[in-house]
Amino acid sequence: MTTIIIIVHVLVALLLIGVVLIQRGQGADMGVSFGGGGAQTLFGSRGSGSFLGKLTGGLAATFMLTSLTLAFFSQQHTGSVVERSVADQTTTEQSAPATPAQGGGFDPSKLKLDDTSAPATDTLPGAE
Repeated sequence: MTTIIIIVHVLVALLLIGVVLIQRGQGADMGVSFGGGGAQTLFGSRGSGSFLGKLTGGLAATFMLTSLTLAFFSQQHTGSVVERSVADQTTTEQSAPATPAQGGGFDPSKLKLDDTSAPATDTLPGAE
């Protein structure tokens, strides 16, 4: 169900972009009023205002409806972030062995240096 809504959502978004790009701007009406471009309109001399305007409104309403539907469906599958992190933490603690595996695992805590240890020496070759 969600896959169908996503496909419809993407198609409506692409159609909406195309319809908005086809429409004339507000300044285009000035040239038509002085007699230019009346015969070159795609939808007649009246212009494309009513058809493309209604199509844009319908596509925008469909886009909003699919957006809200997808948001609703995505919230049904998720819970609280806090509950998920606590549940993940308890399952990790239960599944983790008490002692680390011999030789097979990497223990980053062994990378820490003690405060009492000698300072690290530079192992880069010197420019002598």
